[in-house]
Amino acid sequence: MSVPKRFGVLRLVGTLLKVIAWIVLIFSILGAIGLVLVGNSGIELPLEQFIDPALTGSAQGIIAGIALLIFGLIYFLIFYASGESLHLQLAVEENTRLTAALLLRMHQETQQEAAPRNYGSAGFASDPFER
Repeated sequence: MSVPKRFGVLRLVGTLLKVIAWIVLIFSILGAIGLVLVGNSGIELPLEQFIDPALTGSAQGIIAGIALLIFGLIYFLIFYASGESLHLQLAVEENTRLTAALLLRMHQETQQEAAPRNYGSAGFASDPFER
């Protein structure tokens, strides 16, 4: 037995969050590689306020690349977990509806089995007893 899928917009939002998570991860990896390459090329990066200016360009590029990669991974996990959380909540709701429908059907079946039993009329003591 299956139940119809509901909340299509929430399913779409959950999927979009997971797609955005993968895009963030890809761009952070590419950006980290780019920062390392730019740092190794000898170009001075304007990162004096974040990284010690005494470091060489390649060290600055490596540190900035690692930082970008770490922040990208954190954002990836946040977006992906949010999307999975929406899908989890929708699955719980669907499972709850399915369980409720099955319990209702089981209850109706037991009521139908109990209904045909007829033990006679439960009359009063003054009523004549028929054999």
